[in-house]
Amino acid sequence: MQWKQMDVRKTPLAVEWQRHASVLETMAPAFEWNAKKTSLVVMVPFFETYESNSRAAILIRYDATLALIEVHEEAWQESLRQAGVLLASCLLLWFALDELITRRVRRVVEILRAASSTNGLPMTLKGHDELSMISVEFAGAVTKLRTAENMVLEAAEQERRKIGRDLHDDLCQRLSAIKMKAGVVQGMIHEKDGKIANLAGQVAEELSESTVIARSMAWGLAPVGFENHGLKDALENVLGFAEKSYMVRCSLDYSDLSPSLTGSSQELLFRIAQELVINACKHSKPDVITITIRMEDANVVLSVIHDGTPFIERTASDGHGMGLHLMGQRLRTLSATLERTIEKGERDFSIAIVRIPLKNP
Repeated sequence: MQWKQMDVRKTPLAVEWQRHASVLETMAPAFEWNAKKTSLVVMVPFFETYESNSRAAILIRYDATLALIEVHEEAWQESLRQAGVLLASCLLLWFALDELITRRVRRVVEILRAASSTNGLPMTLKGHDELSMISVEFAGAVTKLRTAENMVLEAAEQERRKIGRDLHDDLCQRLSAIKMKAGVVQGMIHEKDGKIANLAGQVAEELSESTVIARSMAWGLAPVGFENHGLKDALENVLGFAEKSYMVRCSLDYSDLSPSLTGSSQELLFRIAQELVINACKHSKPDVITITIRMEDANVVLSVIHDGTPFIERTASDGHGMGLHLMGQRLRTLSATLERTIEKGERDFSIAIVRIPLKNP
């Protein structure tokens, strides 16, 4: 309204008028955006009267900068709102999936891994979903498997004891009797034929060696007097065998465990100690071996310490792991754990530590 009755060429629209003046001739509307798309120019022709020469035009320039800023701000704010809603939805979905599926699946995996350990029976998941059912069924299967394993182990121990007693009570006695008879025969024929006497002496000597071997085998299968003399005497015999057979200096630091462990548990502990000592003598070539048995908190702790090379465990697949496999069965039966470590110093000592919780003696 401020430019009413003014020459358009003297207004701020002069440049646009000159650029689009041809509209009055063609009577065709024109519109144009600037290069940045922030300003729009529209020129629309019309007739003021019915006369053909009464041509006029409406010229409008619209600055869209503020509108674009407002649109951008509104779009940005709307994007932020939508992103926030989407993020919140994703977090809720992630939390639901993590709580209902991922954590429970991870827990199932932990249960599966724990099944191969010796720390009691595997736990089960609470609830009534498929994962809970899987964990319950798996725990039941592990329980049955370990029960069967314990029965097999106990049957094997009974058979070992039976064979050992048979060797000791029958074969060893027969060999001893034959040895005595051979000695008598040697004395009877010594004066008549020295060569035959020497031959009889060799027979007696071989029978004596065979008797010692048979007694060692019998003692290894069923430690004579274990029930009467207890775990300490059996361990001393193991160390005595190691000293004689492998020329190793041995010692025993023993605390009485009779009130803490049952007889069968003590026998299993003896077998574990026997396996650790014999393995150390065979594979590590030590000069010194020490067995220590003590109470520590709520655990019975067996330690086998030696100064030989560190022991490398083998598996049954290479043909050398049956003893370790049986020891693993005994550890599971006792709910015990085995830890191997090395104490560094002027002389390195390898230590095997077995911990038996008294809650499952």
